[in-house]
Amino acid sequence: MDTSTFTHFSRAGHEDVLRRLAPQGLVLIPDTVNTEIEAGIEAGYDITSPRALDWVEIGVLTMAEADTQLSIKLEMPSGKKDPPEKNLGECAVLACAKHRGMIAVIDDSDARTQASARKLRYIGTIWIIVEAHKHLDDVDAEQLYRALLETDMHLPHADSFVGWAQKKGFLPLAD
Repeated sequence: MDTSTFTHFSRAGHEDVLRRLAPQGLVLIPDTVNTEIEAGIEAGYDITSPRALDWVEIGVLTMAEADTQLSIKLEMPSGKKDPPEKNLGECAVLACAKHRGMIAVIDDSDARTQASARKLRYIGTIWIIVEAHKHLDDVDAEQLYRALLETDMHLPHADSFVGWAQKKGFLPLAD
């Protein structure tokens, strides 16, 4: 899972949704992503440390994964003024997905392009909200969506998430 998904769900107070929808209730956070999350905590953001959650595993990249991470990084768009560590988290997530046969949780469009080019399975926050609506009876998708927007997460703006998701074909139309 990439930084933005984890941190926004944590800041919104809904990180348990991630656990409940994860295969076997386990989320892998690559060590590169964990470093980014911990930097956010040190900067004062109200984020739960992944190390404090028994359903999160911090994954140290193998040599093969690190090579793949750098290979993907070389193909990610970047500007002359971008720091060298830009996109390393997304690239680590994709490397783990490739080598460990996992599903990448990413929202960044450039990372999604790289995942598609490599035929890697991925999902994003919209998918998580939709699945929470479908499968978690005690989670209100509208409330979850609004809570994530309040963290300044980049999501489509709609009066109703469920209505928007129905129009987009992510949820069946109501009878």
